[in-house]
Formats: sequence, structure tokens, C-alpha cells
Amino acid sequence: MKTLGILAAPYKPQAAELANRLVDLAQSRGVDVRLQEHCAREIGRADLSCDEDSLAQSEMLVTLSGDGGVLAAARAAAPYQTPILSIDLGRLGFLSAVRPHDMEAAFEAVLQGDYRIEERVMLDARVIRDQSEAAVHSALRTPHSALEEGSIGLNDAVVAKSALARILHLSIFVEGDLVASVRADGLVISTPTGSTAYALSAGGPIVHPDVPLFLLCPICPHSLTQRPLVVAQDQRIEILTEWQSEEVAPGELEAMLTVDGQIGVPLKSGDRVRVCRSEWKARLVRLPPDSFYNRLREKMRWG
Repeated sequence: MKTLGILAAPYKPQAAELANRLVDLAQSRGVDVRLQEHCAREIGRADLSCDEDSLAQSEMLVTLSGDGGVLAAARAAAPYQTPILSIDLGRLGFLSAVRPHDMEAAFEAVLQGDYRIEERVMLDARVIRDQSEAAVHSALRTPHSALEEGSIGLNDAVVAKSALARILHLSIFVEGDLVASVRADGLVISTPTGSTAYALSAGGPIVHPDVPLFLLCPICPHSLTQRPLVVAQDQRIEILTEWQSEEVAPGELEAMLTVDGQIGVPLKSGDRVRVCRSEWKARLVRLPPDSFYNRLREKMRWG
């Protein structure tokens, strides 16, 4: 390994200390280190600071964060196919591979090649408004940098009402065919990875990350027959949003599209949200004997 990028979550108590230790460890092995500006400043290593694109193009990324940091890193790294080694500083850490006290051993294992890459399917979400694609803002870059081609996500794309909006009317299409017209608080479109996140709380099943599907999970639907639906991963999903203008008071936010809970786009009545499989995949570093079922038992207490 020649270059290592480190993504440290701000305000995590252990992040700065672990980043310092990892920098020393990597440099002692002749590995060049790249840091986010805030992290470099906090640990007094401004000489290692770089922009996020350069960070994402490192030979490997290490995240010192919870699952939210892994999601952000996955979106940044996927276009460059950069693998991600995640050190768990969160409450659940279901996506994370390594506990903080095992960081040094994990890094040595990576240097020795004693690891595997787990590829995870990502989704591509975009908003169609007035027959054209509305701007989708990326949380990875500056807040005003629009990704006209859409936004990729590892967990899910969610169409949901705001706190003050009324019930949403959502028409769900798969490959152009009308599946259902749903009255609900919203809809979660989830990858297999996201099946243990928002989709699970919306009543969806737990899905192994290798299973090629998307989950459609209505949020608090106003019908007992509207249950979660499984569709093929190569199918195009479109959600038509509709509500009457008199249902929403002036100035109120009607609804939002959120990707991975980190990228948000306000929606208008008549917008179409289009979701399909992304051309990019997240590449997560796994160390033996780690497995999906081990994490399911240990971290989610399943079974």
C-alpha cells in the first residue's frame, strides 16, 4: 500500500487520538497518509491535509466513525473503486469491520493482504421535474455543488413528508408499470445493505447483501394490504408525488427525497423520483472471521 486516506468523524471523542495513532503507524510502514482538513488541523498535521477528491483516490480509505461515516465514504469512494476499512466509533456500527482496540492488528493484516473485499450494490436516485432532472446536492462536496447525473447511495432513497405536511399520495411504477397508489407518510427504497436500516423499521425483511433486489417499504401506509415489496435490482423504479396545493399551507415544506439520510432534495407535487441500480459499487474491507451473520447476531442481537 502506497497511500492511505483517513476520514475521521468530527466530535467523536476517540477520533483524533485514533487518527494520530494510525498516522504514526502508517508512516512507520512507509505509507503516505492523507487527511481531511479538519482532522489534519485537530491533530496538528496540516502537512497531510488534502481535498476530498484526493482523499477518495487513496489506495485505501479508513473511516473513524459510525455507520454514517461509512455511508459518506462509500459515496465518495465508489467512483474510484477505493476500498474502505471502517473503525467503529458509533453506537451500532453494523457496517463497520473493526473495533477501535483492534485497529493496529487490522492495519497489519491489511498490509499482509489478509483481508477480502465485499462489494455492495448502490442505488442511483434522481428527481425528474418538468421533464428535466432537478439538481441533487451532494453532502460529500460543497453544499452548492449539484450532481446533475443524480446521487448514489449505499443504504436507501426515501420519499417522506415533512413534519407539517399532510399524507402523501405516491404512485409507484416499476419498469413503467403501475404497481400501486399509496397514501402514506412516505416510501423507503432500499438496497440489501439498507435492509437493516430505515427499511427494517418500516417493516421490511433483513436481506443478505449479496441478494440482487430492491425493497419498497411504505412508511405508515393507510392500508393494511400495502406491505413491503421486493423487486429485481435491474428494474427502474419511479415514484410520482402528488398532493393538492390546499393541503399544504404556504411556506411549508411538502416532502423530501433523502439519500442515505445525508443528502436532501425538496420535492414538489408532480415530481418523479427515479431510482435504479448505480453503475458503482461500494467496496468494504472485511477481515476474517467477520461475516454478515456474525454481525447480525452480535450487533443486532438477531436470533
